[in-house]
Amino acid sequence: MGIGRRLTALLFVASAAVFLLPARASAQRLSIDGDQFAIDGSRRFLTFITYFDGMNALDVAGDLQFLRDAGFDGVRLWPTRELVRADGSLDPDGLSRLQFVLDRARERRLLVDVTFTAEHVAGLDAAHFQTAIVATARALTAYDNILFDIQNERDVYGPFGRPLAQPDVASIATAIKAVHAQRIVTASITPNLSADAAARFTADTRLDVTAYHDDRVPNWYERGRLQAIVDAMRANGRPAYLQEPTRFPFPSTDRADYFIQARANAKQAGAAAWCFHTEFGFDLRHAHFRDLLASRVEPEWNFVTSVLMRARLRTSDGVHYVVAEAGGGSAVLADRVNPGEWETFVVAALDGGPPLDRDRVSLRTSNGRYLQAAGGGGNAMAAAGAAEGPWETFVIENGNGGPVRDGDVIRLRTAIDPPWYMSADRGGGGAVNANRQSPGPWETFTILVVK
Repeated sequence: MGIGRRLTALLFVASAAVFLLPARASAQRLSIDGDQFAIDGSRRFLTFITYFDGMNALDVAGDLQFLRDAGFDGVRLWPTRELVRADGSLDPDGLSRLQFVLDRARERRLLVDVTFTAEHVAGLDAAHFQTAIVATARALTAYDNILFDIQNERDVYGPFGRPLAQPDVASIATAIKAVHAQRIVTASITPNLSADAAARFTADTRLDVTAYHDDRVPNWYERGRLQAIVDAMRANGRPAYLQEPTRFPFPSTDRADYFIQARANAKQAGAAAWCFHTEFGFDLRHAHFRDLLASRVEPEWNFVTSVLMRARLRTSDGVHYVVAEAGGGSAVLADRVNPGEWETFVVAALDGGPPLDRDRVSLRTSNGRYLQAAGGGGNAMAAAGAAEGPWETFVIENGNGGPVRDGDVIRLRTAIDPPWYMSADRGGGGAVNANRQSPGPWETFTILVVK
């Protein structure tokens, strides 16, 4: 699909965004639940994107709305250069700008990873750096949608361009907690240290999250490699945040599929969050972020437009497609042979990230309604749900234990007991029900991702 059609597709998503606000991740309160993040108390795998220059962005509100509509949970921001002075005081205009960005993010129910970079302020020492971060923590106590990274790649960078020492990290973390006990705090680590060492550092300094920038090697995105890294990161019992996956000009970065695989594999491995690291986030002064991303189809645009899965369901007869009549709000049938918007659904994993085998998902129609098993199952399907609830929640099955991909044969069953499978009568051409308790051919569909 060309860029123009992709923009049209995202406008379709945006037109339904209002229906999303009371549902799923509201991004109002970020917390930690075991070794995962939680949004308003519900565990969720988080997808961030590089937005380092957001303090100077041409159109913060427009950028963040685009990212929200595209399916991102949050952005990663570098505010230090504009915010912090060498004597540890905060620049009033810089603080006002930071609060402006955070307000725009909060309005759009987006999270913000506020990452500090001491090396960007000439003459700043560790003591004054701590003073500035604590002052920032005090100024931002009203924001529940943020986390702090004390220092980007702290084993390489810090005051005077030297690593921020472990005692300084521990001291800053303790001082932040004294001001705001609930603030989530990390300090990111480069692959100069192993994932095991990063986990030990996080535990020793009593940080909340292990944030690791894993090594930039040709197989950076593969499942086995990511599983080993995430297992090592999670050994301390804290969330594993893959904060800066590989970027240009490093190996295996020229196609969106590498990043799509990496995100899915990170979620499957048990990571808590993953960030799409794009060089377009470094300079946002002169163009809209969307336009920058669209200027390079591979991998940026093709990845960004894949974060929300838009898909069609073809019935087992190989001919018909599931349709929400009038785009949603009434009947669900399986009698269309030429699929369009009414036959296209946003398939969203309720725990965040890309849908995996046996994930709980919702299916949103083109006008923002949700497919629904009326009465919880045993009856006809409808497209009448105004929000995600028990009747609008399904378990997706592809049988391979991994990500749901284009062309997979899937089943959908209700998520409440007893489970009922979605079924196209006679394998297609008629009604769609949720009235079978054991799956057969009529209860299988081919999922076709709309690109």
